[in-house]
Amino acid sequence: MIPPTWQECRRPNDDTDDDELVGYLMSAGEQVIPVTLIGTPLGEAQANATAVALLHERGLMTLNGRWWCLLPEVVLGTDTDPLQPQPSWEWRSVFIVEASPQECRVRLEMPAEEERTSTVTLPVPVGELLRARQP
Repeated sequence: MIPPTWQECRRPNDDTDDDELVGYLMSAGEQVIPVTLIGTPLGEAQANATAVALLHERGLMTLNGRWWCLLPEVVLGTDTDPLQPQPSWEWRSVFIVEASPQECRVRLEMPAEEERTSTVTLPVPVGELLRARQP
């Protein structure tokens, strides 16, 4: 669950934008840290206006990429519990398919036939459960 102290950041509700939630601002003293919808920092602590501009520009787009998630060799259905990783699990490439203030659902980038409809639900903020994949 997104901490209640994090301030929502939305696109303006005007003719060109739709008031969509694009991330959060986490207080860091006199500055704020821009945070994605899944709770990952999008940058260092910075001025409020700069953080808001960054979230408007890249907040949602950042979620569209590939990510790494520690998962079993085979993921079936929706029963995998990412909070209880096993020693045999490996970092697997995933895509985010849904994000809310409570949870984030991911699916495998290259699923085996039996994994095609499988998803894994992560708590938000995702912390170390999900890592950005470098280009």
